[in-house]
Amino acid sequence: MLKSIQNSGFAKNVFVLFSGSLIAQLIPFFILPILQKYYFTPGDFGLLTLFVTFFELFSRVATLKLEFGIVLQNRTRDAINLAIAAIKTSFYVALISGVFVAVFHKELGEYYEVSNYSYYFLLLPIYILLSSFTDVANYWFNRKKNFRTIAYAKVVQTSFAESSKLVFGLLNFNFNGLLLGRLLGYITTSLYFLSKFLKSDKKWLRLVNKSDQKRMIQSNKKFIFFSTPSVFIGALINLSYLNLFQYYYGEDVVGNIGVSMLYLGTGFGVISLSFSQVFYSKLAEITQKSVMSTTYKRFSKNLFLVAILPVVGVFLIPQQFVVYLLGETWAELLPIAKIMVVWLAVWFISSSLSFIFIRLGKQREMVLFDLVHLALIFIGFFVGKYFYELPGALWGFSLSQALFYLITIFAATRFIKRSNLLD
Repeated sequence: MLKSIQNSGFAKNVFVLFSGSLIAQLIPFFILPILQKYYFTPGDFGLLTLFVTFFELFSRVATLKLEFGIVLQNRTRDAINLAIAAIKTSFYVALISGVFVAVFHKELGEYYEVSNYSYYFLLLPIYILLSSFTDVANYWFNRKKNFRTIAYAKVVQTSFAESSKLVFGLLNFNFNGLLLGRLLGYITTSLYFLSKFLKSDKKWLRLVNKSDQKRMIQSNKKFIFFSTPSVFIGALINLSYLNLFQYYYGEDVVGNIGVSMLYLGTGFGVISLSFSQVFYSKLAEITQKSVMSTTYKRFSKNLFLVAILPVVGVFLIPQQFVVYLLGETWAELLPIAKIMVVWLAVWFISSSLSFIFIRLGKQREMVLFDLVHLALIFIGFFVGKYFYELPGALWGFSLSQALFYLITIFAATRFIKRSNLLD
């Protein structure tokens, strides 16, 4: 099995995406300490985290997750019309959200206790359009197995985003420099994807058809009715737990949580994003239960071994090193990172394999799973807080996250055995 995967180009494609993701993640990994020590406080990063999670509550579902179906289309005509339908949908969502934040941005500022920065909520429509386009482009080039373009795009995004943040820091911007830098990263990535698309698919205009777009929306409605609510609940979970920590413990704690996850994302996110996209492409080709089961279990075990390394690494870092590197302002970063790494290790395995649920047509079940996930977050937070305030809330949250992702990993094996979509 492993030999056949290697011969099919699976390992090569993962390596291409991994290389691009590694470079893309190393850029902020090296720039982030400079931003922390000289230019931005934990509170600045806390505000950035809150704004971004609020934006992603809308942007992550703006396409109604129609882009998930692009990889599964056999005909280029169907794929391009599905991609156009996804982008059109994001325009409508951006328009509606623009009206919403124009009317209620002051109220949102008061709710999040950021009244002085409430006008930044007006950036929501722009964020939606940019992130939606990059999502659609990623799946388009995934379908074409052009993983090199996806890898380059990751490097382009982080290069411009992080260098922009550095410039804004030099110009004495506060958290808004971090937010604007993130948007500039999306802008350059969108332009890069657009240029590559226009060069490689010059005849696509002749394939665009409104009736085909409607037909593709209808044939991929499972993504709308099940994947979209699932992704929305996932974004709501992120927003909810950050709101809880902000409400009870302030922006500095949120900033330390957000930054710790940025650092840990270098260890976990690189492999997860690279593996999951190529894995999704591979899953579309597997039709037998035995092959699917063997593939899933083998990669689960391998990813578990990989996940151990960052966990051990974080616990071996001395506290004095972090204080020396970043200053006393960030003294709480490492203790929080040691708690966050527990659930992120399990998330890494689960997210790397998560496309198995789409391949098996289990979007409906995942909506129910995500509702359980949301409940577990609140239970873990408040039970932990009750026994040991902030450390307890952090551990309660982390362990409830880990429990949920363990459940999804084992649930997939049951779904494979009972799947009607496999022989």
